[in-house]
Amino acid sequence: MNGATASAIPLPAVERARRHRGAVAFAWLWIAGALLASMALALLATVPALPTTADAVALWVDDARFQLTWAGELLFFATIAWGVGAAGAFAARGSGSPLRRTTALVALGVALIAFVVVLLALGRLVYPVVDIELAAETIVLLESVVIGAVHLALLALGVVAFTLPVPTRSTAARRAIVALGVTLGVLFVAGSYPWLLPMWLNLVVAG
Repeated sequence: MNGATASAIPLPAVERARRHRGAVAFAWLWIAGALLASMALALLATVPALPTTADAVALWVDDARFQLTWAGELLFFATIAWGVGAAGAFAARGSGSPLRRTTALVALGVALIAFVVVLLALGRLVYPVVDIELAAETIVLLESVVIGAVHLALLALGVVAFTLPVPTRSTAARRAIVALGVTLGVLFVAGSYPWLLPMWLNLVVAG
């Protein structure tokens, strides 16, 4: 029996139901990861600007400890949930261009790796490591790493929004989803420069 004939054989009802449940679970993990990442980015958007004097830099970490701590915690769970959801969603063969699907998957992988870099830097900022106090220069470096990684993650999410396949067969729904993807892509690309934007606009991008 060749592959074409085998693929034409309808799946048993039990197998179809199992695959449907799996697809729903992966979709919910994707949504949960996206929401957790959104909350983490919103917390980072409320962090005040880094001061320029050495004494003020140390106080800045204490003042922003709540946002920095919980942003890192949320990003940890966001990365796992989003990664598992994406792996399951993209593992199933869907409609749409394989090039778009692969591009979206790779871009999401880049975003998740950038989130890992962010949470590692945040963890070093807020958690003590063998009681070594961070110098002001190190704090500035770690904050620069956070900003750079967030920049990379949002650019990658912009690519995901532009290239994510749209499986629906309804023309109206397809157009609406494409329009939403383009809108989100533009927001992500614009929001990838958080140091140039006011806090309220960074919060809009995070949400």
